[in-house]
Amino acid sequence: MGIAEEKAALRAKMAAVRLTPEERAEASAAVCAQIEQSDFWQKARVVLLFAPLADEPDLTRLCIEGKQLCFPRTVAEGYEAGRGYDFAELVTGRFGVLEPPRSQPTVPRDLIDLVLVPGMAFDNACRRLGRGGGFYDRWLGELTGGKIGVGFEHQLISRVPAEPHDRVLDAVVFPSGWNAP
Repeated sequence: MGIAEEKAALRAKMAAVRLTPEERAEASAAVCAQIEQSDFWQKARVVLLFAPLADEPDLTRLCIEGKQLCFPRTVAEGYEAGRGYDFAELVTGRFGVLEPPRSQPTVPRDLIDLVLVPGMAFDNACRRLGRGGGFYDRWLGELTGGKIGVGFEHQLISRVPAEPHDRVLDAVVFPSGWNAP
């Protein structure tokens, strides 16, 4: 089995795992607490969050004063960072993911201090398995801020199959703590 087939099988396996709404809320609160207590968060002025899908951690709690927030916004070539203040102002974009409306300004990528990245699976070497479009991997190569994967405990696996274009993160945060390479 090639790497592409391994990734597809792992995506299917991970997509089949579902937390109850209560489990997701509790785990999301714990992830947010881990992030808020970290040096990454304390030092960051401009933070790129993601609007979560139903199987991803809810980061709403991180929309607090004192940080300039931005969110991924799809453009023809992939993503850009659109200015955001909270999740309530986001609109449905490409692939049904919430993003800042086009009326919000673009945040220059070199101003972003911290990037919080979703994934379907992560390993101890801080490799991540995305949803298969390659958008984040291409974009992460252009961003200079700290790149932190955000996940639930069941998403930590022994090995994420990786290809040369897959980006390694600086760390991954889970409800119970942090992993760093």
